[in-house]
Amino acid sequence: MDTGADIHVRDLRRWRLTLPQAAQLLNMDLVAVRKTVDRGWLQPRYVRLNGRSIRALDGVDIVCLIINRSIVPNIRKRVYVELKHWPDDRPLRGTVAVQIDDPKGSRIVDVPLDRSVREAMAGLAAFEQSQHEVDDHGRIRGTTVEAHRIAALIEGGMQGEEVLRDYPNLTKTQLDSAIAYARAHPKQGRPFPPRTVKSVLRQGRGGLAHVFAAARDAE
Repeated sequence: MDTGADIHVRDLRRWRLTLPQAAQLLNMDLVAVRKTVDRGWLQPRYVRLNGRSIRALDGVDIVCLIINRSIVPNIRKRVYVELKHWPDDRPLRGTVAVQIDDPKGSRIVDVPLDRSVREAMAGLAAFEQSQHEVDDHGRIRGTTVEAHRIAALIEGGMQGEEVLRDYPNLTKTQLDSAIAYARAHPKQGRPFPPRTVKSVLRQGRGGLAHVFAAARDAE
C-alpha cells in the first residue's frame, strides 16, 4: 500500500516541532539540526514556550530534511520551495520536478517523494507517541525515572532486555522513547552511571567497591 498517496501537505503543516523535538524525530544530534537550520535554506516558524519565542519546524520541513540526506545542496532549496507551495488538495506522492541551472544549461530533476513522506509521517506518529511517555521534566511518565538515566544504561552497553529486567515497571515503548528523548536533549552536568547495580552484581566484575560507587552515583 502506498501510504504517501493518502498524505497531503495540510497533514504536515499542522505540526509544530521545536528543534530538539525535530532532532528526536529525525534521530539526529541537536547541534546538527541547528546547524542545518542556521544555513538558511529552511524558514522556521516561531512558537511560544515558557514565555520565549523559539524556532519550530512543521511536517513539510521534516520531509525536506529527510530528502536533504540524498540530494545535493543546489537542489534542496528548490525542493523546499516546491513543497512549501504544494497545493493542499494534491497528494504528496511520486516525484517533485525542479529546474536546475548550471554551466551546461537548464535541466529538470525529478526528486522522489514517496519514501521521504512515509518516513516523515511514521516519525511524526512515533514522536507523538513518545510525548506521552516522557514528561516536560525529562522523566518517564508515571515514574520518577529520568529518561537520561535509561539512555545512559544503553550507551553504557546494557541491552534493552537487561534494562527492562532491572526496571520491570517500564515498557519497551518507554525505553525507546527515553533513548530518543535523551538523544535530542543532551544532558548537562554529571552523567548517569552506565550500568545498574544489579547488572554489575550479575556479571560479578569489578568487586563491591565498583558496585557501591555505582549505587552512590545512582542516588
